Amino acid sequence: MPGQIPPLLSTSVYGPLGLKHLPRLWLKILLHACGRLPEGYRHGAGGFDEALTTAVGIDNAALIAYIEEHKPSYVALEGWVREHATNLTPDAIAGFNAHVESAQLPEAMRADRFARIGFSDPTYTGAIALNDLDDWAAMHEALAGAAST
Repeated sequence: MPGQIPPLLSTSVYGPLGLKHLPRLWLKILLHACGRLPEGYRHGAGGFDEALTTAVGIDNAALIAYIEEHKPSYVALEGWVREHATNLTPDAIAGFNAHVESAQLPEAMRADRFARIGFSDPTYTGAIALNDLDDWAAMHEALAGAAST
């Protein structure tokens, strides 16, 4: 995967708004817009990406278009979110953060991740933790593969 960059910002990361996953969502869409996101990564649709925009009342397509067209810094993105979100309240933020913190990967997705990263612990089911392991494995593959060529 030369030139591809896995989005190593965890869903657990947040910026000044306190909204978890927003930095990762921004990075994934930005990497995709620059042609650098590895194949297979969602970037705005589905999963935590869409759950975040729904939770705080952001038009998902408008967010994606803004990042793809303007390629804003993260701080600029937060400014855009403040202007466009219709439900950016402390309760909405806390509710979304609690949702991502407690999310478990479904069995089929967990099995796929375990196989891909070479890890198998049936008690390790948290979506954030497994997504992080998957990103780290992708980065290792990109770096180790590039070093061996």
